Amino acid sequence: MKDYLIVADGNFLAREILEEAAQNKTIIALDAAADKLARIGILPDILLGDFDCDTEAHAAYWGIRETFSRLDDNTSPYVGNHGVTIVPRKNQNLTDLIKAIRYSDEHQAASITLICATGGRLDHHEAALRSLRSEYKKERPLILHTEQQTLCYAKNDTCVIPGVSGDKCAILAFPQGMFTSEGLVYDVTDYKLEFGYSESYANALKNSRAIVTITGEALLMLPPQLQAQRNFMQMSEIEQIKMLLRDATAILPNT
Repeated sequence: MKDYLIVADGNFLAREILEEAAQNKTIIALDAAADKLARIGILPDILLGDFDCDTEAHAAYWGIRETFSRLDDNTSPYVGNHGVTIVPRKNQNLTDLIKAIRYSDEHQAASITLICATGGRLDHHEAALRSLRSEYKKERPLILHTEQQTLCYAKNDTCVIPGVSGDKCAILAFPQGMFTSEGLVYDVTDYKLEFGYSESYANALKNSRAIVTITGEALLMLPPQLQAQRNFMQMSEIEQIKMLLRDATAILPNT
C-alpha cells in the first residue's frame, strides 16, 4: 500500500511546502500541475487528467499521445516522457481531483493528501472541499493542505487535533451534527452544528492537542500540519510574495 499526494492546479503553494508534503509519497499531478511541479524541481510519478486544455508544447513535453478530443473512456495508462505514467481519464461527470482520488484507491492507497486544490475558481475550490466528504473512507485518511491549514472530514468519530498552544482551528457543519471537545480554548459539550447557522469558528488549542468527538458530520480545519506551512505563515507578506514569484517564474527544464 502506498501514500499518495495529489497535486491539483489551483493556487500553487510554495516549493518548500510541496517538498515536505511529497516526502515518501507517490505524486499524482493533475494535468497542467505537472508543469508547475517540474519548474520547481519536483517530478510527478503520475500525470492524470482528461487533457482538455493541453497545449501542443505541454503534450510534447510529457509525451501525452492523445488529448481530450481523441480520448475514450477505455484509454489505458502508458509511460510517457521522463518516466512518468500517463493516466487518461475522460469522464466529464467527475472532476480530475475525484478521478485521482479514486485512481489512488484502485491502487490500495494507505492515505491520500490533496494540495494546491483551493483558491482560484470558486467552483473548483468548493468541489475540492466537498471531495473530502464524497470520497471519505474511515480506514483511509484523506486530508487537504492549504497554505496555512490542514482540512479533513469527520463522521461519527473521535479526532485528535495536534498543534501548539494558541493554534487556530474550526469545526464546521458538513452539513450537520454536533461535537464535544476537550482541550480547546472554547470547549463545548454536544454543541449543535448546522450548516450556515451554528458552527465553531476561530477556536484555538489550549495546549499541544485537543480531542473532539463528532456525532454526525463535520469539516475540521486544523492548524498547519507541515513545518513548511508554519515557516511560511511566520514570514512577512513581502517575503511570501517573493517566494511565490520565485516559483512562478522558474523555467521548465529542457527535455
